[in-house]
Amino acid sequence: MRPTVPALVMALALTLAACTPAASGGPTPEPGPGTPVASPSAGPGPEDVVATTAIVAGGGELTVEVHPVVRAGEHAILTLDLLPGTPEGEDLAVDDLFETEIGVHTTAGGGLRLVDLPADTVYTVALDAGGDAVTTLDESPTIPAAGLRVRSAYAAPPADQDSLGLLLPGAYLPEVPVIEGEATAGALRPASGTEDTGDGEATLDLDAVAEAPVVALDSYTRELDGAVSTLTTTEQVQVTLGADVLFAVDSAELTPEAVAAVDAAAAHLAGRAPGTIDVVGHTDDIADDDHNLDLSERRAQAVAAALTERIDTGAYPIRTEGRGESEPLVPNDGDANRALNRRVTLTLTSEVVTETTVQAEGELPPFGAGPVGAGPEGVEVTSNRPYRVAAPRATRVDGHLVVEVQVTALDEAVDDEDGVAFLNGLWSYRGRDADSPRDAMSLVLLSGSTAVYPLDYLAGETAGGRPTWFPLGEADTLRRIDGGQTLTFTAIYPDVEGAESVTLQLGEATGTMPLRLTDVPVEG
Repeated sequence: MRPTVPALVMALALTLAACTPAASGGPTPEPGPGTPVASPSAGPGPEDVVATTAIVAGGGELTVEVHPVVRAGEHAILTLDLLPGTPEGEDLAVDDLFETEIGVHTTAGGGLRLVDLPADTVYTVALDAGGDAVTTLDESPTIPAAGLRVRSAYAAPPADQDSLGLLLPGAYLPEVPVIEGEATAGALRPASGTEDTGDGEATLDLDAVAEAPVVALDSYTRELDGAVSTLTTTEQVQVTLGADVLFAVDSAELTPEAVAAVDAAAAHLAGRAPGTIDVVGHTDDIADDDHNLDLSERRAQAVAAALTERIDTGAYPIRTEGRGESEPLVPNDGDANRALNRRVTLTLTSEVVTETTVQAEGELPPFGAGPVGAGPEGVEVTSNRPYRVAAPRATRVDGHLVVEVQVTALDEAVDDEDGVAFLNGLWSYRGRDADSPRDAMSLVLLSGSTAVYPLDYLAGETAGGRPTWFPLGEADTLRRIDGGQTLTFTAIYPDVEGAESVTLQLGEATGTMPLRLTDVPVEG
């Protein structure tokens, strides 16, 4: 659901004033995602810099200084100072670094997202009636050598919210203070494309806000070598059990191996408020329609019978249904896809009452599709160019894991048209009727035989009406990287209870270079 926020009666005038400190030009700080800057005990003011990070972009380095999020009525204003560092002190073209795309529509500043991890929600940039971002940032901007102040509008967080996370391209800053105010912080210079009143003021037009999305974050995990897949939202949990683990071929009698799968499903359901559980059986397209419909109904009934031994059916009544081959997840065009379509789903629509953490069980499955190495040291791959891919750390933040992946170009190319184009496979657990960014980072986090996917959210629809889901992480890895430079990509995953290290894996899919990074230390 994407609630909207009404426009304020008056726009906020943003007064130009003092400059912020110059960029250090140094590398991204080593510990954790982002480096908070100490603020006065009385609390920061709108001009204070509360966090700083550096992003490699456009052949140079861009220092981002973050000011407090200012809550002004029903809106919030995020203020960033962008300070370029280039060898000759020139302007820095960052191209589409801060943009997102849905279909053919580009949103300037769409890559700047405010995050409430404890509530599993993300605040995306406010939009006007034409669907354009309410921000002072242009599309594909060039950052002047003197620096650029950028302001963007969002929905205001609740009155008792005193901080939000900030997800930038390549960095997650976990705690940006939220303060009350009128967003009157000074500017380095007017943002290009922004109204300049001629008396030193640049205006962010909050009257233009037609929609300020606050969107729920969903999580997806696969346990027991894929036998149990769980999609969790704030409103619903759907557990999918692979029929090949539950049943023998053409059978509706549960196998001994099904016990662990049903146990796992019951644990996920028990963390929700009472409600009706819908158990639905599905088949592939082998055999005729009537046979498949009957088989799917009997399989749903078998799972429901096993579930009644594990949950209170007075609080969680169960109803069953079979849908045969009518709702495939993927086309029935091969053995692997048919296996995905043979399944039983358990769906409960109710609120979360007890947070169910991801349990790591079993052994890490074999992997022979590509190079394997320890995460901090990384592995070398050759795609369009030679690279080293490493994962120095995963950091626990508010019940989640923030993962950093670093890609270093091992050649001497400068301004090469080929960027990092191998970190995304085209497969999505959302199914064939959903879209996702073509060049989003899609590494899966493994702990034992449990696979954890990045959090995601419904970002909008294409012009043709297809829902588009964005990961809570890098939506576009395809950007400039010169020889010797290192790009950092970030994604946020559900936490894995008790894990001291995790594995990151990029599997075989169209457009990827398969690899596995083991022993990634979990900090925090």
